[in-house]
Formats: sequence, structure tokens, C-alpha cells
Amino acid sequence: MTSPISNGTLQDEKSLPFQMDHLPEFFRKKSEMELNETPENKKERLQELKTMMAGNQATSGFNLEEDTLVQYLRHSKYDVQRAFKHIQNYVALRGKHSDLFKSIPDDYFLSKSSINFVLPLPERSSDGCTIVLTRTGKWDPGEMTYEDLVRYSMMTFCQMMRDPMTQINGFKVIHDFKDTTWWHYRYCTPSNLHFLFYATIDCIPARYKEIHFINESFVLRTIWTIIKRFLSAKIRSRVFFHHKVEELLDYFPRSVLPVEYGGDLQDASMKDWVRNANRDHQANTINGQPNFY
Repeated sequence: MTSPISNGTLQDEKSLPFQMDHLPEFFRKKSEMELNETPENKKERLQELKTMMAGNQATSGFNLEEDTLVQYLRHSKYDVQRAFKHIQNYVALRGKHSDLFKSIPDDYFLSKSSINFVLPLPERSSDGCTIVLTRTGKWDPGEMTYEDLVRYSMMTFCQMMRDPMTQINGFKVIHDFKDTTWWHYRYCTPSNLHFLFYATIDCIPARYKEIHFINESFVLRTIWTIIKRFLSAKIRSRVFFHHKVEELLDYFPRSVLPVEYGGDLQDASMKDWVRNANRDHQANTINGQPNFY
């Protein structure tokens, strides 16, 4: 695992807003240096990818949004073969589990506290990463079905991926297992966990830069025992377990964390954004959607 940045330097870093309306020049250059994205390479690789899709029986019937194709190219650092493999996985997943890509009912945002399970935080880290907080203990299986929970999570990540900043810089995810119980444990089956791993790693073009676990419980221990065998060495090197929430400050500036995690954010709610994203998601088809900007 990589080492944390010195705390003094980290706390001096400037955060960026989660909601952006343009791609700053610094991050355009970052996409060129880290992801091999130049105007010429982008144009050529897009055409290669379209040709590969047209020549494959499983993908020839689809006309993915160009912005969606670019998501996969950025995810693979413009390796067209890797991008195409992920697209094949994605098309197969949506064909077999189309219901999991639908929006949840809008009234859930007014009637169900379980929607607090996953939320993007209002500030990005200085490197442009979107910070996502999941709190499994906030999910009440008696209130919101497991299928709706997965659908809600899928919607949230698919909509966040429409931001070029997130496509280029990736995610830092904090998984909080406080208040998890046997009700949550019963869903930690190998088949459920393998499906979630496959969907989030092998199908969705998300770049996971850091994965943090806090408030360890028997539910987390069970999950880790199962999923670690699926993870590549690269992903495992980006996983961090914390015995105290204060240890998050070794990786995040206070300015981006809610107060309950040692940060300065008094109000980390992004409920309005997520609710609007859920409405936008109604237009999400297998071809994807255009970027936000």
C-alpha cells in the first residue's frame, strides 16, 4: 500500500468542488500525460473502437454515445483492446440485468432514509478525484430491497461518471461499516459480492484511486475475506483499513470530510444532486448519456 502524504502538506491542499462546469487546463494536460489523450489519439482510437464494435456480433447493434466511448478509452488509458473488452462486458451486463440500470422511484427521496447509504461529497480532493462515502449501516433492508440498493448505487456511479473530471481523475471511496448487523450480513453471499465486483470493476469504466474502510465489523471482515481473492494486486495496493476515523486525515484534508469523520464539513448532504441525477438517469439507455459539459 502507498504511504500517506505528510499531514501538514495534505491539510494545506486546496480542494475543488464536486460539481464542475468545465475541465480546467491542468486536468486536460493531466489526461494527456497520464491517459495518453491527445486530439489526434482520441480521434483515431474512437474510430478504431467504433470499427471493432461494428464488426462484433454482440456489439454491432448498439450506437454508444461518443462521450460514453471516451469514458472507456480514458479508463483503459487509450488501450483500445482493453476498452473494447470492458464495453463487451458492459453490454452483456445491461442485456442480462437491465432492471439494475433503472432509476429508483422519486418518492424514495422523501420516504426512505436508506438513500443515505451512498453519497458523493461536495468537495473533491486537490488531485480532482471524486470522493464517495458509503455507509452500509444506513441501509435498512426492511425499508429498501437489496435490488433497489444496487440500482440506486449503479445510478449514482453512472451519473457521476458523466463528469470528465471524474473520468480523468477517478474515485476515492470511503466505506463506513458502522452499525452493520446480521441483517446486512445475510446479503454478503459470494454470488452477490462477485456480481458487485464484476459490475464495478469489469463493466463500469470507473478509476478507483483509493478505497478506505473504517469502523470494522464482522460484516466487513466477511466481505473482505470473499472479495480480496477477486482483486488485482494493483487494486489491493489501493485499499486502506483504518482503526480510527481520524486516520482518514492522513489521506484527506479536513476541508473535504464531514465533521463526524474528523473534517470541517458541517453539511455534507448532496441529496438534491442525487435526486436530480436519479431523474436524469431515466434517459440513460445502453448507449449511455452525454457528459455534463
